[in-house]
Amino acid sequence: MPASDRLPGPVRRLIAAVGVSSVGTGLTIPFTLILLSEVRDIPLRTTGLLLAVPGVVGLAAVPASGALIDRVGPRRVLRAGLVLQSAGNALLAVATTPLRALVGLVLLGIGLGPSFPALSSLVSSLVPEPAVQQRAFAVQFTVLNACIGLGGIAGATLVDVERPGTFVALYLANAATFLIYALAVPRPAGGGRHQRAAGPSPAYREVLADRTFLRVCLTSLLFAFTGYAALDAGLPAFARVVGGVSPSVIALVFVVNTALIVLGQLLVVRLLAGHRRSTALAAAALAWAVSWGVLALVPVLPAGGRVAVVLLFGALFGLGEILMAPTFSPLVNALATDRLRGRYNALSSACYSIAFVVSPAVSALLISRGLGLLWLGLLVAGCLGSALLARGLRRRLTAVQDGLTEEVEDATVRLVV
Repeated sequence: MPASDRLPGPVRRLIAAVGVSSVGTGLTIPFTLILLSEVRDIPLRTTGLLLAVPGVVGLAAVPASGALIDRVGPRRVLRAGLVLQSAGNALLAVATTPLRALVGLVLLGIGLGPSFPALSSLVSSLVPEPAVQQRAFAVQFTVLNACIGLGGIAGATLVDVERPGTFVALYLANAATFLIYALAVPRPAGGGRHQRAAGPSPAYREVLADRTFLRVCLTSLLFAFTGYAALDAGLPAFARVVGGVSPSVIALVFVVNTALIVLGQLLVVRLLAGHRRSTALAAAALAWAVSWGVLALVPVLPAGGRVAVVLLFGALFGLGEILMAPTFSPLVNALATDRLRGRYNALSSACYSIAFVVSPAVSALLISRGLGLLWLGLLVAGCLGSALLARGLRRRLTAVQDGLTEEVEDATVRLVV
């Protein structure tokens, strides 16, 4: 297989490290609430407040992280964030009181906030060529989902509420994977020294003056509210409270979703080659609109039909994900300049942090008051608004920013890591 068909070695190393860490994340991501409320006997109301801490802290850390990325480079910021997340998981493993759990979750939030923009900035610096960069983000997303799924299966097999030591083992294993990830983060070209560009010191006011990027951020915010935040916070509640669907079926939704991403992501990247990113984003939003609309059928169907509809939802939602994943990060980095790349990625990540802070409260409030269908209606409307905003980006982006690059003629190259 020709070497030109492969992603560069440092990128493959980084993606492999992301995969290792994602297995660790999958080990623990479903179990934090159970660990704190059932194993450590922390009241459920207190546990709910504690689980909001990483999102709030991460959002607060985003502005500083963007400035740090531009000052010292994404590698150093990413490694520091990973070490903090490792420490947070290790502390959660042995936390027996709300205060100790709070400290662990604060460390997780401080580490998590900078990690996403730092990773995006690092990938873009390792592969500046637009076509290869889009492929790198797609492969990273695929590996991340596959490994979270593997970790989730392993965690579900090993964990036992009657044996607290199993939870301790899973969280310590997750802490170890973050350290492995941190050690494996490759140096960008130039030996890892971050070169500060000549000219005035970078500042957020320059980023905020970019009206096209602000439009992208608004689109990203709508995507965040109608996408991952709603999926994580609202789907289990709606399926259980309104549909009476069993927890095992809800877990199966995420299995179906992950399987579709793993099987379809690289094929979709091939199909997207030479097409506009704005068009791909609009299509992703429409896929999500259809998925939420399908979920509205749950209350009027018999039990078997409800299961089928919920699983269909997972597949349709995954289709939107594989259209969006290789598109948003390359678009943000196409708009960014090298001296402001950290700030661009940080503000883009902040949109998702805001959604993950607000969405759980909104979805829980509406669903608990019998307004689940209103919640779905708002999501469908938001998705349609996202599609319109994404489509409107076409008039604001250059051809290269919108994904129409000179590398289009190389689009038939095989997508392998």
